[in-house]
Amino acid sequence: MRSAVGLRSRIRSCLTALLALLSLTGLAQAGEPAHTCELRGRPWLEGRIRGRTQLASVVDAKLGEEVEIFVVIPGTLDGRPVQFSEDGSRGRVSWSGSGCPKLRVAFQRVEPRMQHTTTKAPNGELKVYANSVIFGPSHGKWLGYDQLEYFETPLPASPADPGAARLLVRDARPTTPAAARPVGHEGLGTMRLAATVALGATILQTPGLGDVSAGLISDRVFRYSFRQGDGFLGWLTAFYNVPYLFGSAGEGARNQTERLLGADCADILVGALRRAGRRDLHYTNVGGVIDALGRSAGPTLVAACPSQAPGQDVSAILASCQSRSDPPLRFGKDVQPGDILAVDYVGAGDLPRAWDHIVVLVEDRGPNGTPDGILGPHDIVADSGDAQALKFTTLNEQGTVRVLAARPRSVPIF
Repeated sequence: MRSAVGLRSRIRSCLTALLALLSLTGLAQAGEPAHTCELRGRPWLEGRIRGRTQLASVVDAKLGEEVEIFVVIPGTLDGRPVQFSEDGSRGRVSWSGSGCPKLRVAFQRVEPRMQHTTTKAPNGELKVYANSVIFGPSHGKWLGYDQLEYFETPLPASPADPGAARLLVRDARPTTPAAARPVGHEGLGTMRLAATVALGATILQTPGLGDVSAGLISDRVFRYSFRQGDGFLGWLTAFYNVPYLFGSAGEGARNQTERLLGADCADILVGALRRAGRRDLHYTNVGGVIDALGRSAGPTLVAACPSQAPGQDVSAILASCQSRSDPPLRFGKDVQPGDILAVDYVGAGDLPRAWDHIVVLVEDRGPNGTPDGILGPHDIVADSGDAQALKFTTLNEQGTVRVLAARPRSVPIF
């Protein structure tokens, strides 16, 4: 009996000692960080399409995909140099998983204004960005790289994890609502991001609004885009939110259009074609695009529909404005979606070149909104020629024009 009592006493003593040890250990863990964590150096952003492994400073995604964006921060862990990131690759270390103090991370959109607002425009009253002279006998003369304007807008924090060093995005909607777009195009286009990282009194900033040189945002600023598809017109939609920039310039990969900084009417089409597979094409002017692709139909004259007078019935205008081209060009025989149309503005004496503008044919439409098989003013084209930049609109918006068609080969259209 005495032996049993003694055994129970010894068990109680052991349990008491064990509980005390666990309590002390817990206090030590609660009172001290698991590791010594320091931030040393400027952070940056990298991203990937969700479900993939490769990270980059530029991510091109398709509609319906998701882009994961991570903050990467140089630092030390217990005195050892590391890169902190929550992406879990390349031997990087999780800040949160290392028991480090909580970071405060805030993301910001970095976007271009679509024309001059506070800086001087190189073409006087014309506020669009331009590297060259617009209109007159010196039309196209090089002026030097224009200064694009940018602004920054905070992104809302994630309700589930405010301050997290990871962001998930599903579209590239701009801060300022864009002009009307086709249904399904609302979230397409290009966006740049920056992030602010705070730890106590230390505040660090990834490349962002402060990284503008010679009027252009740095390539170090993280960029992502969403496009509709892998064809010519699909890749073209990645150029939403990219400003119209007359005379966009630069060699090869350094071209402003290639970097989705700004694009004129010809370069935006070349940029989309290059991404769709025509890497042999070079950035050039309207005539150069036609020469590179080869003429496929035309030229032909397309007369504009008359303007609507106050109180006039729209249906009367539509009835009097049938689709026609002279000589007639027919869909499926002479032209088709994806064909590029060089445009000559009839009677525009202040544009001395043979071809003044260029658009891409998207959809056959007649006066009542349905296909009628004839090239005419109601047909839908993709166009970039003013501060709205890329838009899908009617050929009628160009006025009365002479057009010449060229057909891209060896690439899918949609």
